[in-house]
Amino acid sequence: MNGIRLQFPNREHDDLILTPGVCAVGRDDAGVPAFVDAPERTQVQFCIDRRGLWLQVSDGVRGVHVNGRPVRHVAMLRLGDAIHLDGYRLTLCGTRPVPPPDATTPPPVSPMLLRGIGGPHHGRAFPLERPILVGRSRTCDVQVDEPGFADRHARLEPHAEGVALRDLGSEAGSTVDGWSARHAWLRPGAQVLFGTRHRFVIEAPTTPPLKLPSDPSLGLELSPHRSEGEHAPLERGGTLRVPWLLLAALLMAGLLSLLLLFGAR
Repeated sequence: MNGIRLQFPNREHDDLILTPGVCAVGRDDAGVPAFVDAPERTQVQFCIDRRGLWLQVSDGVRGVHVNGRPVRHVAMLRLGDAIHLDGYRLTLCGTRPVPPPDATTPPPVSPMLLRGIGGPHHGRAFPLERPILVGRSRTCDVQVDEPGFADRHARLEPHAEGVALRDLGSEAGSTVDGWSARHAWLRPGAQVLFGTRHRFVIEAPTTPPLKLPSDPSLGLELSPHRSEGEHAPLERGGTLRVPWLLLAALLMAGLLSLLLLFGAR
């Protein structure tokens, strides 16, 4: 189960395994999202490079959403994102989460945050200076007000190199980087989903890049840093962008000065 993949909700179709480079996705003869070769059949492209994982929407294609937000051109992705493609929901998954260490006295912790990137807690940051509780109860540090959600859903325990997610007897567990999990070890950059719309990411001052699990020898990286709905163009090269409007304004000002100077004579 290695590699980065697009997974259908109930595994009713085979996963789409993404490889480094550009993977074009369109529709097969049955109308199901699948890899395609012809440019005219391409709806979206997934690009994996040293900067991370990108989604690019073909011209004229509508109905593409990432975590419920529309994408018209380009968006940077992270593991665990839900991608809606014209009636189909695909989840971007990496490797399965590993279990956390045994419940012992946590070692000295590094300053990490649980940051909301979707749902009612979008934009909020919860310092992980101590174990925090997630649940429906008002006594929880992170309240998730959804029907059927447990009063004490899970506990997040900060450690020196990550965060231990421990389920407290919830009905459905949580979702970590696209995988259903009850107990998991969360590294900085991991995305965790509580309920259906409460998305969070683990952040650290120096979050290490995530190596591609399919082939670490390639040296490619997935950057975990992205704010919800961040759209950025795929840059071509590293050249500095020239402020053309400013140069044009300066040129016009110079021409007007010359006209005033010599036109008065």
